[in-house]
Formats: sequence, C-alpha cells, structure tokens
Amino acid sequence: MDVFIVRTRLQSLIVEKIINVENISKYILVFCYLDNKYEDDSEYYTTYKRIRKNAFFTINVFCSSKISVNFTKFALAQLMAFITNGKVFLAVIDSYPFALSNRFFPSLEVNTFDDGSYNVIKSSKYFDETALARKGIKGFISKMVFPNGGAKYLRDRTKRHYTIFPDLENIVEKDRVVNLDWDWSELLDSRDLEKLATNTDTILLGTAFQDFSIKQQVKLKENIMKIIENVGLYIMHPREEHWLEHSKAVKLYSPAEAVLKYIQSANNNELTVYHIDTTVSYSLKSNKHIRFIDLLSEF
Repeated sequence: MDVFIVRTRLQSLIVEKIINVENISKYILVFCYLDNKYEDDSEYYTTYKRIRKNAFFTINVFCSSKISVNFTKFALAQLMAFITNGKVFLAVIDSYPFALSNRFFPSLEVNTFDDGSYNVIKSSKYFDETALARKGIKGFISKMVFPNGGAKYLRDRTKRHYTIFPDLENIVEKDRVVNLDWDWSELLDSRDLEKLATNTDTILLGTAFQDFSIKQQVKLKENIMKIIENVGLYIMHPREEHWLEHSKAVKLYSPAEAVLKYIQSANNNELTVYHIDTTVSYSLKSNKHIRFIDLLSEF
C-alpha cells in the first residue's frame, strides 16, 4: 500500500493527479499540519477532502511536535508501505524526521513530487548539501547520519520525481523525471468567477509575509504601496495572514495559475503580474502573454 505525505494545497493537487495517473486505489495519507492546523485553509480547498475521503487511513503529523514523535509517525507509515510492498511519495525532501526514519527502510521505494519553486531554484534548501546545523548530541547524530544533509540523501533515494515544470531542471536528473499532463485551466473554481475583474491587465499576488524577515517585510510593504492603486486585483496567498488588508484583496478557491490564465484569455491582452518570488512565476514561465515582476528584486 502506497503512502503519500501532503502538506500544502499544491501538493494535494499533485498527489490527486499521481493517484489518477498511476491508478492507485488504496493508499495511506500522512497529513502534515503547521502549528496544529492546515498550512493552507482547508475550508477553501476541497482537494484535501477528496484525497482524505479515499484514503485507507490517515496519519496526522504536526510540524511543531518533537522530532521523536514525528519520527515515529513517519516510521509507522513507511513500515505499512514496506510490509504491503508499497511505495512512499513526498515533496518536502528536507524533512529530517522523515529522512531519519527512512534509513530503517533502505529497500523501500521513494518517489518525490514538486513542492514549488524550491524544486527549480538551485540556491534553495532542496539543493543544499551541508549537514543540518544542530547543537549538541542531535547535531552530532545528524552530521554522522547525513553528512551532506537530508535533502541530498532523499534526492539520491528518489526513484522517480513527478513534476509540473516539464521545461525546467529539477532535483533529479531528467531520466528520473515524470512529466505530469497538467492544465491549470481545469482547476478554475466557478465560485471565483464573480470575484474576478477580467478587464484588468495588472495583478498583484500576495505571499506568506510572516515567512520573511522584518527587514524584508518593510521593503515589501514599501514596494507594494508604490503599485497597489494601479493594480486591478490583489490575490491573497493561501497561507497569507491579514498582513496587508486592502479593498482589492480577494481570497480564492482556485490556484493563482488558473485565475491568471482565465483573466489573460478573457481580455486577450498581455498581463502584468507583480509577485514575491512565487511558484506561479515558474508554473507559467512559458506563457508569453504574462509578464512577471518580482517585488523583492525589481525595486
């Protein structure tokens, strides 16, 4: 029985696609929560509910829990896969508890899938090959077990990587990459249509501002204030807290990629999208009618 480890909405969408492509009927679902809640708002994103409904059973992992607790849960899930001749699928390859537990199952097949921009940015933590910086005995153990880091260990263990970025280099070589037949337009939720200003040619994408340093937040707010009145729509990030409240801000059911394609197609003009180092700029990189401007670097 296969095991899928899921943390975000994008991951849940990709998992649903893999399940359909590989015709997987029985699977175990490991849901990773951020501080005892979904990392994305579960009430907005029905994909969580669909893949949970069809799971044989679900294991909940909380990022705020002790390493020993999450190690045990990941080990249990992998044990179930091992004894049923299954495979494990995950996106977050820098998970120390998972990598550590995986060392006990060297013959278990590990497959990975996209987490987002971390997969295609060579400076991201997914390409880091240094040991995890930890103090005391935990640091000593991590350096002994993973001298080149947990991400490097899981990259090497990956048999196949499923991607929605067919034209970009990923965390493994091309001969291990499976390109998913992906159409963002199919993911447009009809409940969003009345919220969309299709006559606009300028859009701002929000982000999880709380993930940035205070210094970066100050710079971002300054840059956003320079353009906010000139954009037609401000699409909030799934994990965005009410850091920047504005009348143009909307929270949508659809992925931003689906919305951008819909608006660009509706007005048939070039669309300018301001963003903050978002995965969307990589997802739609090949679309010549959408121009992305990164607010972290352009101002």
